[in-house]
Amino acid sequence: MKRTSVFIAVIFIVVIIGAVYVSIDKIESTLNIGRPALKLTLSTGINESDGSPIVTNITFEQTQVIYKGADAKVEFPEISVMVRNQSIDSAPVTYWAAQPWVEGNEKYTLTLTFRESFTPKTDDLLILTIRFTDFEGHIIGKNTAFYEWK
Repeated sequence: MKRTSVFIAVIFIVVIIGAVYVSIDKIESTLNIGRPALKLTLSTGINESDGSPIVTNITFEQTQVIYKGADAKVEFPEISVMVRNQSIDSAPVTYWAAQPWVEGNEKYTLTLTFRESFTPKTDDLLILTIRFTDFEGHIIGKNTAFYEWK
């Protein structure tokens, strides 16, 4: 009898916790609660004069994410992006976003998540540093892009 009561109590607690978790998830998605993020689609190519990698086109999409950001795992060679606000000398406001870079692959999609201490405001000028690194981690190409938060 005692085991049955404990078993039922444990099942009841698990069901309650599951219901609360699902409810919170539905409330967040209904209210569109989340952190702002910037999704980049980069087109890349090779500079004909010196053979270095370059960014040929960038499209931006403001979006939101529920999860917190984290710096990307380093896997050389890679293409990586870091964002600063208003000045190239300011501290980074996003986590490093990176993907393995393969010469010949021309499209990359990266989602930049902002640090907890920063939320972009309308008209903020975001300065994006895009770097290409080789197998040893040496920077072999670097581009700068600008985006005005809307």
